[in-house]
Amino acid sequence: MKKQIIFLFLATLLVFSCSKKEAKTYLSKDDFTRILFDIHLTDGVLTSKNIVNRGKEYRPSFYYNSIYKKYNISPQQFDSCVIFYTQNSALYEKIYEKVIDSLNRMETQFRIALKDSLIVRDTVNLWKGKGRVFLARGRREDLSFSIPVTEMGIYTVRAKIKRYKEDRSEEPFLDAYLWKEDSLKKSKRIYFDSIPISYSDDFVSYETQLEFSDSTFKELRGNIISWCNVDSNFTQHIDIRDVMIFNPQIKRDSIGLDSIMKFEQLKKEGFDRYEEPKRLRGIEDIKKR
Repeated sequence: MKKQIIFLFLATLLVFSCSKKEAKTYLSKDDFTRILFDIHLTDGVLTSKNIVNRGKEYRPSFYYNSIYKKYNISPQQFDSCVIFYTQNSALYEKIYEKVIDSLNRMETQFRIALKDSLIVRDTVNLWKGKGRVFLARGRREDLSFSIPVTEMGIYTVRAKIKRYKEDRSEEPFLDAYLWKEDSLKKSKRIYFDSIPISYSDDFVSYETQLEFSDSTFKELRGNIISWCNVDSNFTQHIDIRDVMIFNPQIKRDSIGLDSIMKFEQLKKEGFDRYEEPKRLRGIEDIKKR
């Protein structure tokens, strides 16, 4: 009986020791995927012209060591993880597919953000009101707009809005429409999608768009915030900033498009090629030996 107890204790200790050793040696599949993603990003940073030109400040080890510190492992432990996961080629391939997919998604998001920022920077803001409006303590601001439209294209109404919990606006929304009068002096409208404004702890970006393709409509009208309150005497608590009304066809110049073309050229020169990090290629060479 005592022998059985001792054997059981030793077996439990052995399992615990192995588990503890394995936990120190190998990252989980998810963490290993994340660290590969970070290493790919670091490789991209280190190969950029601005980093290489920094001369003595160019220290690749600093960037890689910061990754190891983030995941609380040593370079040797990372090498062990690579060897461990590459022993299962099917699993390693799935991990790498996920890493490449994440990198591609990041690149797409970056390209969209870059293009959007260039378009906004190069576009005339048709909103002539205040850039920042705070509605509170009985303050009322005219947030309506009436803008003559002549250029075809897609018109966008955009604002960053923070609606506090104390706000008592009923069903507030971002409102816009194209307007004209017909031969009988009757008003006609084509509405943009109305965007409801929700309570939030931080600023939220709201926007609505509509393509202007009928030149008989003469104005773009609406309100940055409309509400459904019957009684005008109610508490408002809303912060509004970065209001923009624009059509990308209405430009100051063509600098933005030139920048996008330059970015596409850089992409063709190798930005979109994700190769296995040099460190991992070195590990693979060690395995083949």
